[in-house]
Amino acid sequence: MSAAAAPPAPKKGKKLLFLVVCVVFTAAGAALPMVVDVQSLFAKSKAEKSKEKKDAKTAIVPFGDVVVNLSEGRAQRYLRVKIAFLVDWEAEKEVTDLVNKKKAAIKSAMISHLAGKTLDSVSGSAGVARTQRELLERTDEVLYPEGDSRIKAVLFEEYVVQ
Repeated sequence: MSAAAAPPAPKKGKKLLFLVVCVVFTAAGAALPMVVDVQSLFAKSKAEKSKEKKDAKTAIVPFGDVVVNLSEGRAQRYLRVKIAFLVDWEAEKEVTDLVNKKKAAIKSAMISHLAGKTLDSVSGSAGVARTQRELLERTDEVLYPEGDSRIKAVLFEEYVVQ
């Protein structure tokens, strides 16, 4: 009766096997970067990167100054920016001609947008980046209302808040 009623002995073999499998996979994962150059599997070669940089030639189209009073209640604050546009080098002539042709409309859209800004909304790196993005959107609305903008970015040559 004692032989039949005894509980089965715990199986230590499965625990040991599990432990060995975990150690083997951990060691293989740690050794993989030493054997295989993992970064080269996911990254482009240096030659491809330099070729892309050469292919991505850009040009800068100057625009000029925009000065606007900020919306600051009693305080007299203003924002003065000197703007240029970053474009693909193939589109430089086209964008320059279009900007010169519609300069008054672009400047009016920029002034209208910036006039509602406060000192806090144009200060700091986040404010500058937001302002660049918003001015790019306003410029695209005037120059390319159908979409297909040729302007990559709005650049600030000067950015003065007083």
